[in-house]
Amino acid sequence: MTTLRLIPLVALTAIVACEQATPNASPTDTGIALARTAAAKDSLIRVKDSLLADKSRQLSEQSQLLGDAAASARMAAQIEKTLSDVRLARTKGEALPVEGSMPSTAAQLEMADRKVKTLIARLNASQARVRRMQTDSVTRASMDSVTLVRLADYERSITELRGTVERQQAEIVALTTRVDSMRRENVVLVARNDTMVMRNNALLAREDSAYIVIATEKELIDRGIVRKEGGTKLLFGAGKSLVPGRTFDPTVFRVVSKQRDTAIEFPRPDKQYQLVSRHNLQFTNQAAIRDAKVKGPLTITNPEMFWAASKYLIFVERD
Repeated sequence: MTTLRLIPLVALTAIVACEQATPNASPTDTGIALARTAAAKDSLIRVKDSLLADKSRQLSEQSQLLGDAAASARMAAQIEKTLSDVRLARTKGEALPVEGSMPSTAAQLEMADRKVKTLIARLNASQARVRRMQTDSVTRASMDSVTLVRLADYERSITELRGTVERQQAEIVALTTRVDSMRRENVVLVARNDTMVMRNNALLAREDSAYIVIATEKELIDRGIVRKEGGTKLLFGAGKSLVPGRTFDPTVFRVVSKQRDTAIEFPRPDKQYQLVSRHNLQFTNQAAIRDAKVKGPLTITNPEMFWAASKYLIFVERD
């Protein structure tokens, strides 16, 4: 390639020398003007165009290097700004981890990592371009000392910027690891909190649960929910009263909420229902009744006091 490039230069030198030796040549004429033949003029024009093209290419490459350097510096500044924001968020988050901020922080780090990879690829391309210009003998031969110094400056700048980017990349890895660790810790904390909430809800639900059964006397006795106590054998069981059984099967009761289910409906509005359990009707809308026999809907006016006696409410149907 070098030999081919030197041929036009040798030809240019020979032609110009020959033409300058011509007696009729004017000192102010260009080399093209001194050429005596069309072939010589064409040769000189081609050499001149080639030199101008080389110079234009050099200027274009230098301009591109400058543009790349500016763009790379801006991108490095953007990455540094992102890392500064993440550092601040992490400092605040270490004192009091905020779950909502973590996805945003992770996204910022992911974007910064993509920018770092893009910037490294750009620096590699710029450095390869500089070295190609430095090592290409033809290009180097046509460069002046100022251009060579600029190329050396470009290469130093690229090296310095690469060091900054590599530091940023290492910090991104460290911050990402920290964020992932905090995220895992939060997952554990959230799981523990959920478990505690579930337990609390279960306790509250259990505490709020009450059980109601309304049936005939025979049905209640057969199920073991009530039994007869008192009276004498001489009176053939007369005087005995119904009392709640010592043990129940909770599945035969209807589950209600103490706080929400304050209205109790009876199966048959034409029947009376006697209260067997130890609940106090003073805390209902039928506080004035006698013999604990109610008819029609029963409304609990003070759930806390009403259910204090027992969470099992038993009514027996009467004629």
